[in-house]
Amino acid sequence: MKGLLTSLILIFVFIVAIIIGSRNQDLVTINYLIAQSELRASTLMAILLCLGVIIGMMTMFSSWLKLTWQVNSLKNQVKRLTTEE
Repeated sequence: MKGLLTSLILIFVFIVAIIIGSRNQDLVTINYLIAQSELRASTLMAILLCLGVIIGMMTMFSSWLKLTWQVNSLKNQVKRLTTEE
């Protein structure tokens, strides 16, 4: 149920981003450290949204991986303690 709710919220956010992006067709100048480019505001918002999703997924994956290792370590400790007794 929690996964379904999360998926629906994510789909809603993407739909809102597409609607807002379709309304913003102005050119925006982006200054990098060594370069400069012009993008439409909708393209820039889409790139930044995808970048945010990727960073969020990487953060959540690292937390999930750490917790998985911790659970496996605790399971091994329980197994060792039950075989000693």
